[in-house]
Amino acid sequence: MPLFRYLGDDAFLIFSRKHRYLYEAALLEVYDRFFSSGAVFPMPQEMVHAIYDLISRRPELLADAEDPVEGLPEVVSKGRRRLKFAGNGDEAGDRALKVAQQVYQGLIRTGWLEEEEYGLKVAVDMPMGALLVVQRLSSLKSDVSQRFGGLVVHIKTSLELVEKLSSENREKSRSNAAHALREARVQAGQFVKTLRAILSDLRRIRKSLIESENLRQKMETYFEDFIGELILKDFQAILTFNHPYRFRDQIVTAARRISYSPELLPIIAEGYIEIGIASNVQQARDEAVSDLLSIETTFDTIGEMFERIAQFRRALETRLRNTVKYAEQGELGLSSRARGLVGRLEALLVANPGRYAKPTVPASVEPVFLPWSQSQLAAQRQARLPISTRPLALRPHDPVYAFRKRMRADYLERIAPSPERVRQFLARILAPEHTVEARFIALETVDDFLAFDAARRYALTGQIPKPVSGQFELAYLPDTEPHDCEWLRCSNFSIRRLGNSRYLEVGHAE
Repeated sequence: MPLFRYLGDDAFLIFSRKHRYLYEAALLEVYDRFFSSGAVFPMPQEMVHAIYDLISRRPELLADAEDPVEGLPEVVSKGRRRLKFAGNGDEAGDRALKVAQQVYQGLIRTGWLEEEEYGLKVAVDMPMGALLVVQRLSSLKSDVSQRFGGLVVHIKTSLELVEKLSSENREKSRSNAAHALREARVQAGQFVKTLRAILSDLRRIRKSLIESENLRQKMETYFEDFIGELILKDFQAILTFNHPYRFRDQIVTAARRISYSPELLPIIAEGYIEIGIASNVQQARDEAVSDLLSIETTFDTIGEMFERIAQFRRALETRLRNTVKYAEQGELGLSSRARGLVGRLEALLVANPGRYAKPTVPASVEPVFLPWSQSQLAAQRQARLPISTRPLALRPHDPVYAFRKRMRADYLERIAPSPERVRQFLARILAPEHTVEARFIALETVDDFLAFDAARRYALTGQIPKPVSGQFELAYLPDTEPHDCEWLRCSNFSIRRLGNSRYLEVGHAE
């Protein structure tokens, strides 16, 4: 059984043996020339011709051979299966043509290319698995850094298209809206991958700086990799029109409005069924809600990712500032001034060798007195004391730091209520053996709103933690009137409080 489903077992052996760099360049060359665009089915001689031209342009690819070749003669096609030299061939050309044929046979043998006979004609094609792998390798070779490319704007436009759906034109544009919503989720995932790619580039640049041996290598890394690739490309895309925070609130709000709308969800579900994403209405509705929650969660939690990117950027900018600062100080130091002074003195000695045979400097010399004292003598070396254990010093108490830490903990605890706080809120608004719908609940404080929103998510996802499930039953009611107040507008759900005896039995069982 192959390691990968659509690749052979020996697919990557050619990259670990002789001519491995030539195999890599030849694979990318034939992909770009024949298989990257259009439906082209080249013949074997065309493939060998392309590999020979590659060796002629880049003779350093044969560096692992006995002697590199330079100035290869040109070859032309003769018939369907033969290649010949345009002029007089030589030994280097014959050897390069033989290597090109060996590389082509190696690509055929390892499954990167395959031959197909159409009557008397033999055509070369690239299998599906190899095509996907080479496509990714080609994109990595052309440009490693990822680009935003208007991902945020595209996601915002897709959600706006979904919001424009109505019962009047549902037959006309529900399929387009369904495609747009699913594509928005894919773009949101690509957006997170883009941020991770930027973080990976920052780590790579930091590693290159640490491994730099001299100032020149450090400056090349700064100006080529950091400033040229990241600052002028990726960070320009982040901090200008495509900044995610520019449309973050609009995207999150639009996703919530769509997920809470009882009119739009059925239309989107019908569109999902039409385009083949789901087979029934309930599955299509679940897919739509999952897509909207994924988009909302992605843009609701990108703050941590941007904070990490900002920390890496500030650290690299600090390194650059310190490098330039100390480099400038080194040029103005004592060594540079002494070098110039010694050069001028040497020039004077060479120009007038007799005049400066015994150079003297007129100056008054003060007598030097060396005070002697017993206390100024060097102390004798004592025996080394053994290492003894001592308690570590306590960290100095900073009341401002402790206060900020306590405030942050209180904020995090309040903004993300625990299941116990949600249970206390529900117990306060509902008596035992009673049931109430969410649309009839009045919210008075911020804590009530946070606990209510957490209970709404429990009912929507069906994942209810034990402190709440042991005393309450939450059920999603999609076909009823939504909850609408000055705090929020959301889909309706029911809350049923169990009896005290039932609660005690469940709690004892747990």
